[in-house]
Amino acid sequence: MQKTFISQGALTLSSFVFLLITLVCAGTVQAKYTADFLSLGVGARALGMGGTGTATTNNAAAIYWNPAGMGHQYALHEVSMMRSTLSGLAAYTFVSYNHPVSDTSALGISWLRVGVDAIPITGLSVASKPVGPTNRPKVIGTFSTTQNAVLLAGGWKLPSLSRFSFRLGGTLKLLYIDSYRNTNAIGGGGDIGFLMTYRQRVTLGIRASDIFTTKLYWNTPPATAGETPHTETLLPHVTFGIAATQPLPFLDSRLTLACDVYTQHGPELHAGAELTLFELLALRIGMDGRNGIERWMQVTAGVGLQLRFVTGAAAAVDYAWTNHAALGGSHRMGFRMGF
Repeated sequence: MQKTFISQGALTLSSFVFLLITLVCAGTVQAKYTADFLSLGVGARALGMGGTGTATTNNAAAIYWNPAGMGHQYALHEVSMMRSTLSGLAAYTFVSYNHPVSDTSALGISWLRVGVDAIPITGLSVASKPVGPTNRPKVIGTFSTTQNAVLLAGGWKLPSLSRFSFRLGGTLKLLYIDSYRNTNAIGGGGDIGFLMTYRQRVTLGIRASDIFTTKLYWNTPPATAGETPHTETLLPHVTFGIAATQPLPFLDSRLTLACDVYTQHGPELHAGAELTLFELLALRIGMDGRNGIERWMQVTAGVGLQLRFVTGAAAAVDYAWTNHAALGGSHRMGFRMGF
């Protein structure tokens, strides 16, 4: 009987993978760096582990990484927040809320914002005259440039088969970009995610992003009369993740190893490890691979402190240090609270 259940689980997974690959191969044109702020990652835990969130994230940040991981503990409401500064200029903020609906489902909402505020606008006191001792440039105003995403998601626990458990999730993405002189773009798309766990030890995760093709519509006029306004497109792509957890009874601890493969800009390998001591302190390290203008691999690191209460509530503070070839080093601070 056990072999029969394993075969059914494998069939379910293979069918799902086939669907994802079909969706990904449907597109033909892609603006490579459209809405690239969505690839920065969220949550100091996953980022400290090299960006391996597809199979490891089971809290409110799962709305971003893999909506199938939402509400892993369906009795808890959870809030997750992260704050960071990129290159000392851009403020990066992520806020997420996970709301249990039943014993097997949860809904959530997230807001992700990357922006540079109070950028000075300079001008001459007398615009019609050249620059001179009595006509010097001065600040005449400020503006902000921001990139925003609102994510609405749901996650469901599916019927188990033998030692396998399954979860499914979906996310609706609403995008808004605002820049100088009211130049802006609006768009939307959707993701779906799947998780399969074997004996609570090994988890395989798959996230199909922008499954129906995500488009950004700009309000800038077309270059030639009669043409449609400028649009940018995000084609479907898949992220694969696997995570394995091994309890360490002699330390009252556990070790988690994880690996993700991103495919949006060609294969990118992400790997990480987390050692949790006494269900209190977590030490993390990872390798974050990127495939942009040139390929590069950077080391990440992090630490977390978690407190659990007799009421079932929990709170955690996480820190991650990440690096980026263009943006440089970045300190990410996160906070999670379940109640």
